[in-house]
Amino acid sequence: MGKNYLFKVIAGVFFGLLVSCDNSSSDQFEPSANNGGNNGNTTTPPARVLEKITLNNNVQEEYTVNGTVFQKGMLRDGVTNNYYTGTATYINNKIGKIKFVGSLTGSMAYDFSVSEDSKGNVYSATCTATAAAAIDSFVSDYTFTYDGTGKKLVKILEKRKVSGNTAYSLFTESTFTYNGDNIFKAECTRGNLTGTGAPNMTTAKLTVYSFQNYDSKVNPFSTLPKTFFTAWSLIRPENFYRISPNNPTSVFVMPPSPASGVNTPMTYVYDAYNFPVSDKDQVLKYAYRTL
Repeated sequence: MGKNYLFKVIAGVFFGLLVSCDNSSSDQFEPSANNGGNNGNTTTPPARVLEKITLNNNVQEEYTVNGTVFQKGMLRDGVTNNYYTGTATYINNKIGKIKFVGSLTGSMAYDFSVSEDSKGNVYSATCTATAAAAIDSFVSDYTFTYDGTGKKLVKILEKRKVSGNTAYSLFTESTFTYNGDNIFKAECTRGNLTGTGAPNMTTAKLTVYSFQNYDSKVNPFSTLPKTFFTAWSLIRPENFYRISPNNPTSVFVMPPSPASGVNTPMTYVYDAYNFPVSDKDQVLKYAYRTL
C-alpha cells in the first residue's frame, strides 16, 4: 500500500506550491527511545536505531550511525526523484550544523546552524538556502518557544531574507497543538513582514498539518536525534510528527483556499517491542540496526 509515504509525496507538492522555506564526538540521543510505551511487555527492547525505510524494496530513507553517533540521513523529497542527504556536524558533543544537499543537479541546498539547550531542544537556528538562481536563495533565522516545562515546542517564528537582501521581508509562524505528548496540529502561517519587521497578518496564508489518532507504540524516528528531524521539518513541515513519541494513523493537510485538503491514512505492523516494521500490506518496511 505505502500510503504513509504517499502522504509525503502529496504534502511535498503542497509545500512546493505554497512556500519557498566532519563528524566527531557523540550526539545526545537515546537509541530505542521507548517513549511510546511497551504495553505491558516487561522485556527490555534491544538497543536499536532506525536504519532504512523501503517502499516495494526501493530505499526511500536511510540513516547512518557510527557506534551511537548519528552521522547522516538520506530522505526522498516529495514527488521528485530527488533525495536529500542531511549530514550532521558536532560542536561540543551536540549537533551544531546540518547540511541538506539534493541528489539532482540544481537542487536547493540547505545549510543549518542550530543551537540546543540542555534538554536537547533546538532553541535557535539559521538556514542559508542556496539555489541555482541567486534570486531564489534566502537566509532564514528561527526562534523557538517551549512550554513552561521546557518539553513541548509551542511556536517557531521564521524571518527570511531573500535574494541576497539584508532586510527580513517574509515570515512563517508555526504554532503547535498537542494531544498528550504528541503534536496533533501544526498551523503554519506565511506572509510578509511590515517595515518594522513584524508579521503582517493581512498578507498571511494558513496551511494546517493535522497528525491524528496516534497509536501508543514507538515512533521509529525517536531512535534518532530530534534535532535532525526538527531541521528537516523546517524545510518540509509535513514531517513535524516525527518529533512526537508515537505514530499518527491519519494525517490531514489543509492548504490555503481554494485548494482542497487531503487526508491520508497511515497503518503499521509492529514487532514484539512495539516498533513499526511495516505498513499493514507489507509494502512499506522499516529496518533497524541493533547497537
